[in-house]
Amino acid sequence: MWTSGIIEAFDARADERQRRVEVSRRRVVIARRFGGVEMRVTLEPRHYRGVLFSVLIAEGTDFLYQVRLLHADAEMNVTLGDCDSEAAARTLWRRWAHVLELPRLVERAEGEIEVDRSPLDPTPGERRRGRTTLRRRNRFLARRKTGGPLLPALVAPADG
Repeated sequence: MWTSGIIEAFDARADERQRRVEVSRRRVVIARRFGGVEMRVTLEPRHYRGVLFSVLIAEGTDFLYQVRLLHADAEMNVTLGDCDSEAAARTLWRRWAHVLELPRLVERAEGEIEVDRSPLDPTPGERRRGRTTLRRRNRFLARRKTGGPLLPALVAPADG
């Protein structure tokens, strides 16, 4: 599993209108040139509110799905990816949230953000009866009935 990425992004305030963002499990580094001065801001992922999944309307009925890191300061937001497919965007969103150990956020309406509490992977139920038993016992012993609780032994008092 990959744990980092370098993203070239548009930045309206930067010289040449570009910034470079390095995202890894331990840090997020935003580098840009502003007024001829090279600037680098390093943040830990825990400083972000979460990984946001949002839907943008591109043209008419076409949708653009966007995944980004959401920070309290809008200048520190980082777009992690834009996708045409919802499935690809959801995969990217879940992967970044897992790698950065941040909550998954969903933008329901403009400015209305909520935490996604759906399970990551629905785990299927057991397919066969006694599957947990098979992990502990070989298949021949798994066919045998397990014994019930033992009755306490009756001990006769010793005469003497």
